[in-house]
Amino acid sequence: MTAKLVTLCIFFNISMVFNPMANLLGKLFGDSPKTAETPQAFTIKIDPLKFGLSIKPQGTVYVQLESLKQKLTKLSSNVENNLMLSIRASTKGNIELASSAFKFDEAYIRKGKFEVEYLTLAYLTFQNLGAEDLKAIKQARMILRELERLAQLALNIADKAEYVKFANVQELHKDEYGLKPLGDITAEMIKKAVEAFVSGNSKHASETLVMMTEIQGLYDTAVAKIKTSVNDQNIINLTGILSIIEHVKASADISCSIASHFC
Repeated sequence: MTAKLVTLCIFFNISMVFNPMANLLGKLFGDSPKTAETPQAFTIKIDPLKFGLSIKPQGTVYVQLESLKQKLTKLSSNVENNLMLSIRASTKGNIELASSAFKFDEAYIRKGKFEVEYLTLAYLTFQNLGAEDLKAIKQARMILRELERLAQLALNIADKAEYVKFANVQELHKDEYGLKPLGDITAEMIKKAVEAFVSGNSKHASETLVMMTEIQGLYDTAVAKIKTSVNDQNIINLTGILSIIEHVKASADISCSIASHFC
């Protein structure tokens, strides 16, 4: 066999190996897009020019910080509402309602996070603020990070709506594992924890920590009920319900983490 023929055979064998692999990867990850469609990650429409960023405070530093606190309060309120919406969607098996949680997150929460991040980062880095004002900005950024975690937990709960079945979906404000009160109390805890920062009133922070006792009781009761009723036939459903309960409990824990900075 000539050297040229050997080379052609090697090339043919390599092609036979890699072409199927290329086809497989194309199926797994998708072929190159044929059109310039906008990826889902870039669907929110934001105009940072409207944020009014500058290297010096516009007006007094006090007014600037108060405006920031208002935006943080609004973001917190939206996160609280979406958490309760997601819990309701999952306990009632309402896929349409669960879908609306994702739409709400995109329309309001992601935009709010975007703005608060820009404002706090610019104030912290580019404005020559005093020590107390810098402390407040850092606290706002800490809360922003925790609200981002809470927002994602809400979406995780909404994701479960299609995969869990509760016994009494027709009863508007009730479910057999106490998720309605768990969610309502947790939302109030988030509100109080952020309000402790906004108002400077440590009472709100202390109340948040106290409310955790009630959350723990509801959580323990729900988990115990699941453990005593699980079997091979319902284990998938109960695991999904347990996941939702754990997500709500984690949200309450995060609210306590925020509150602990302001006691």
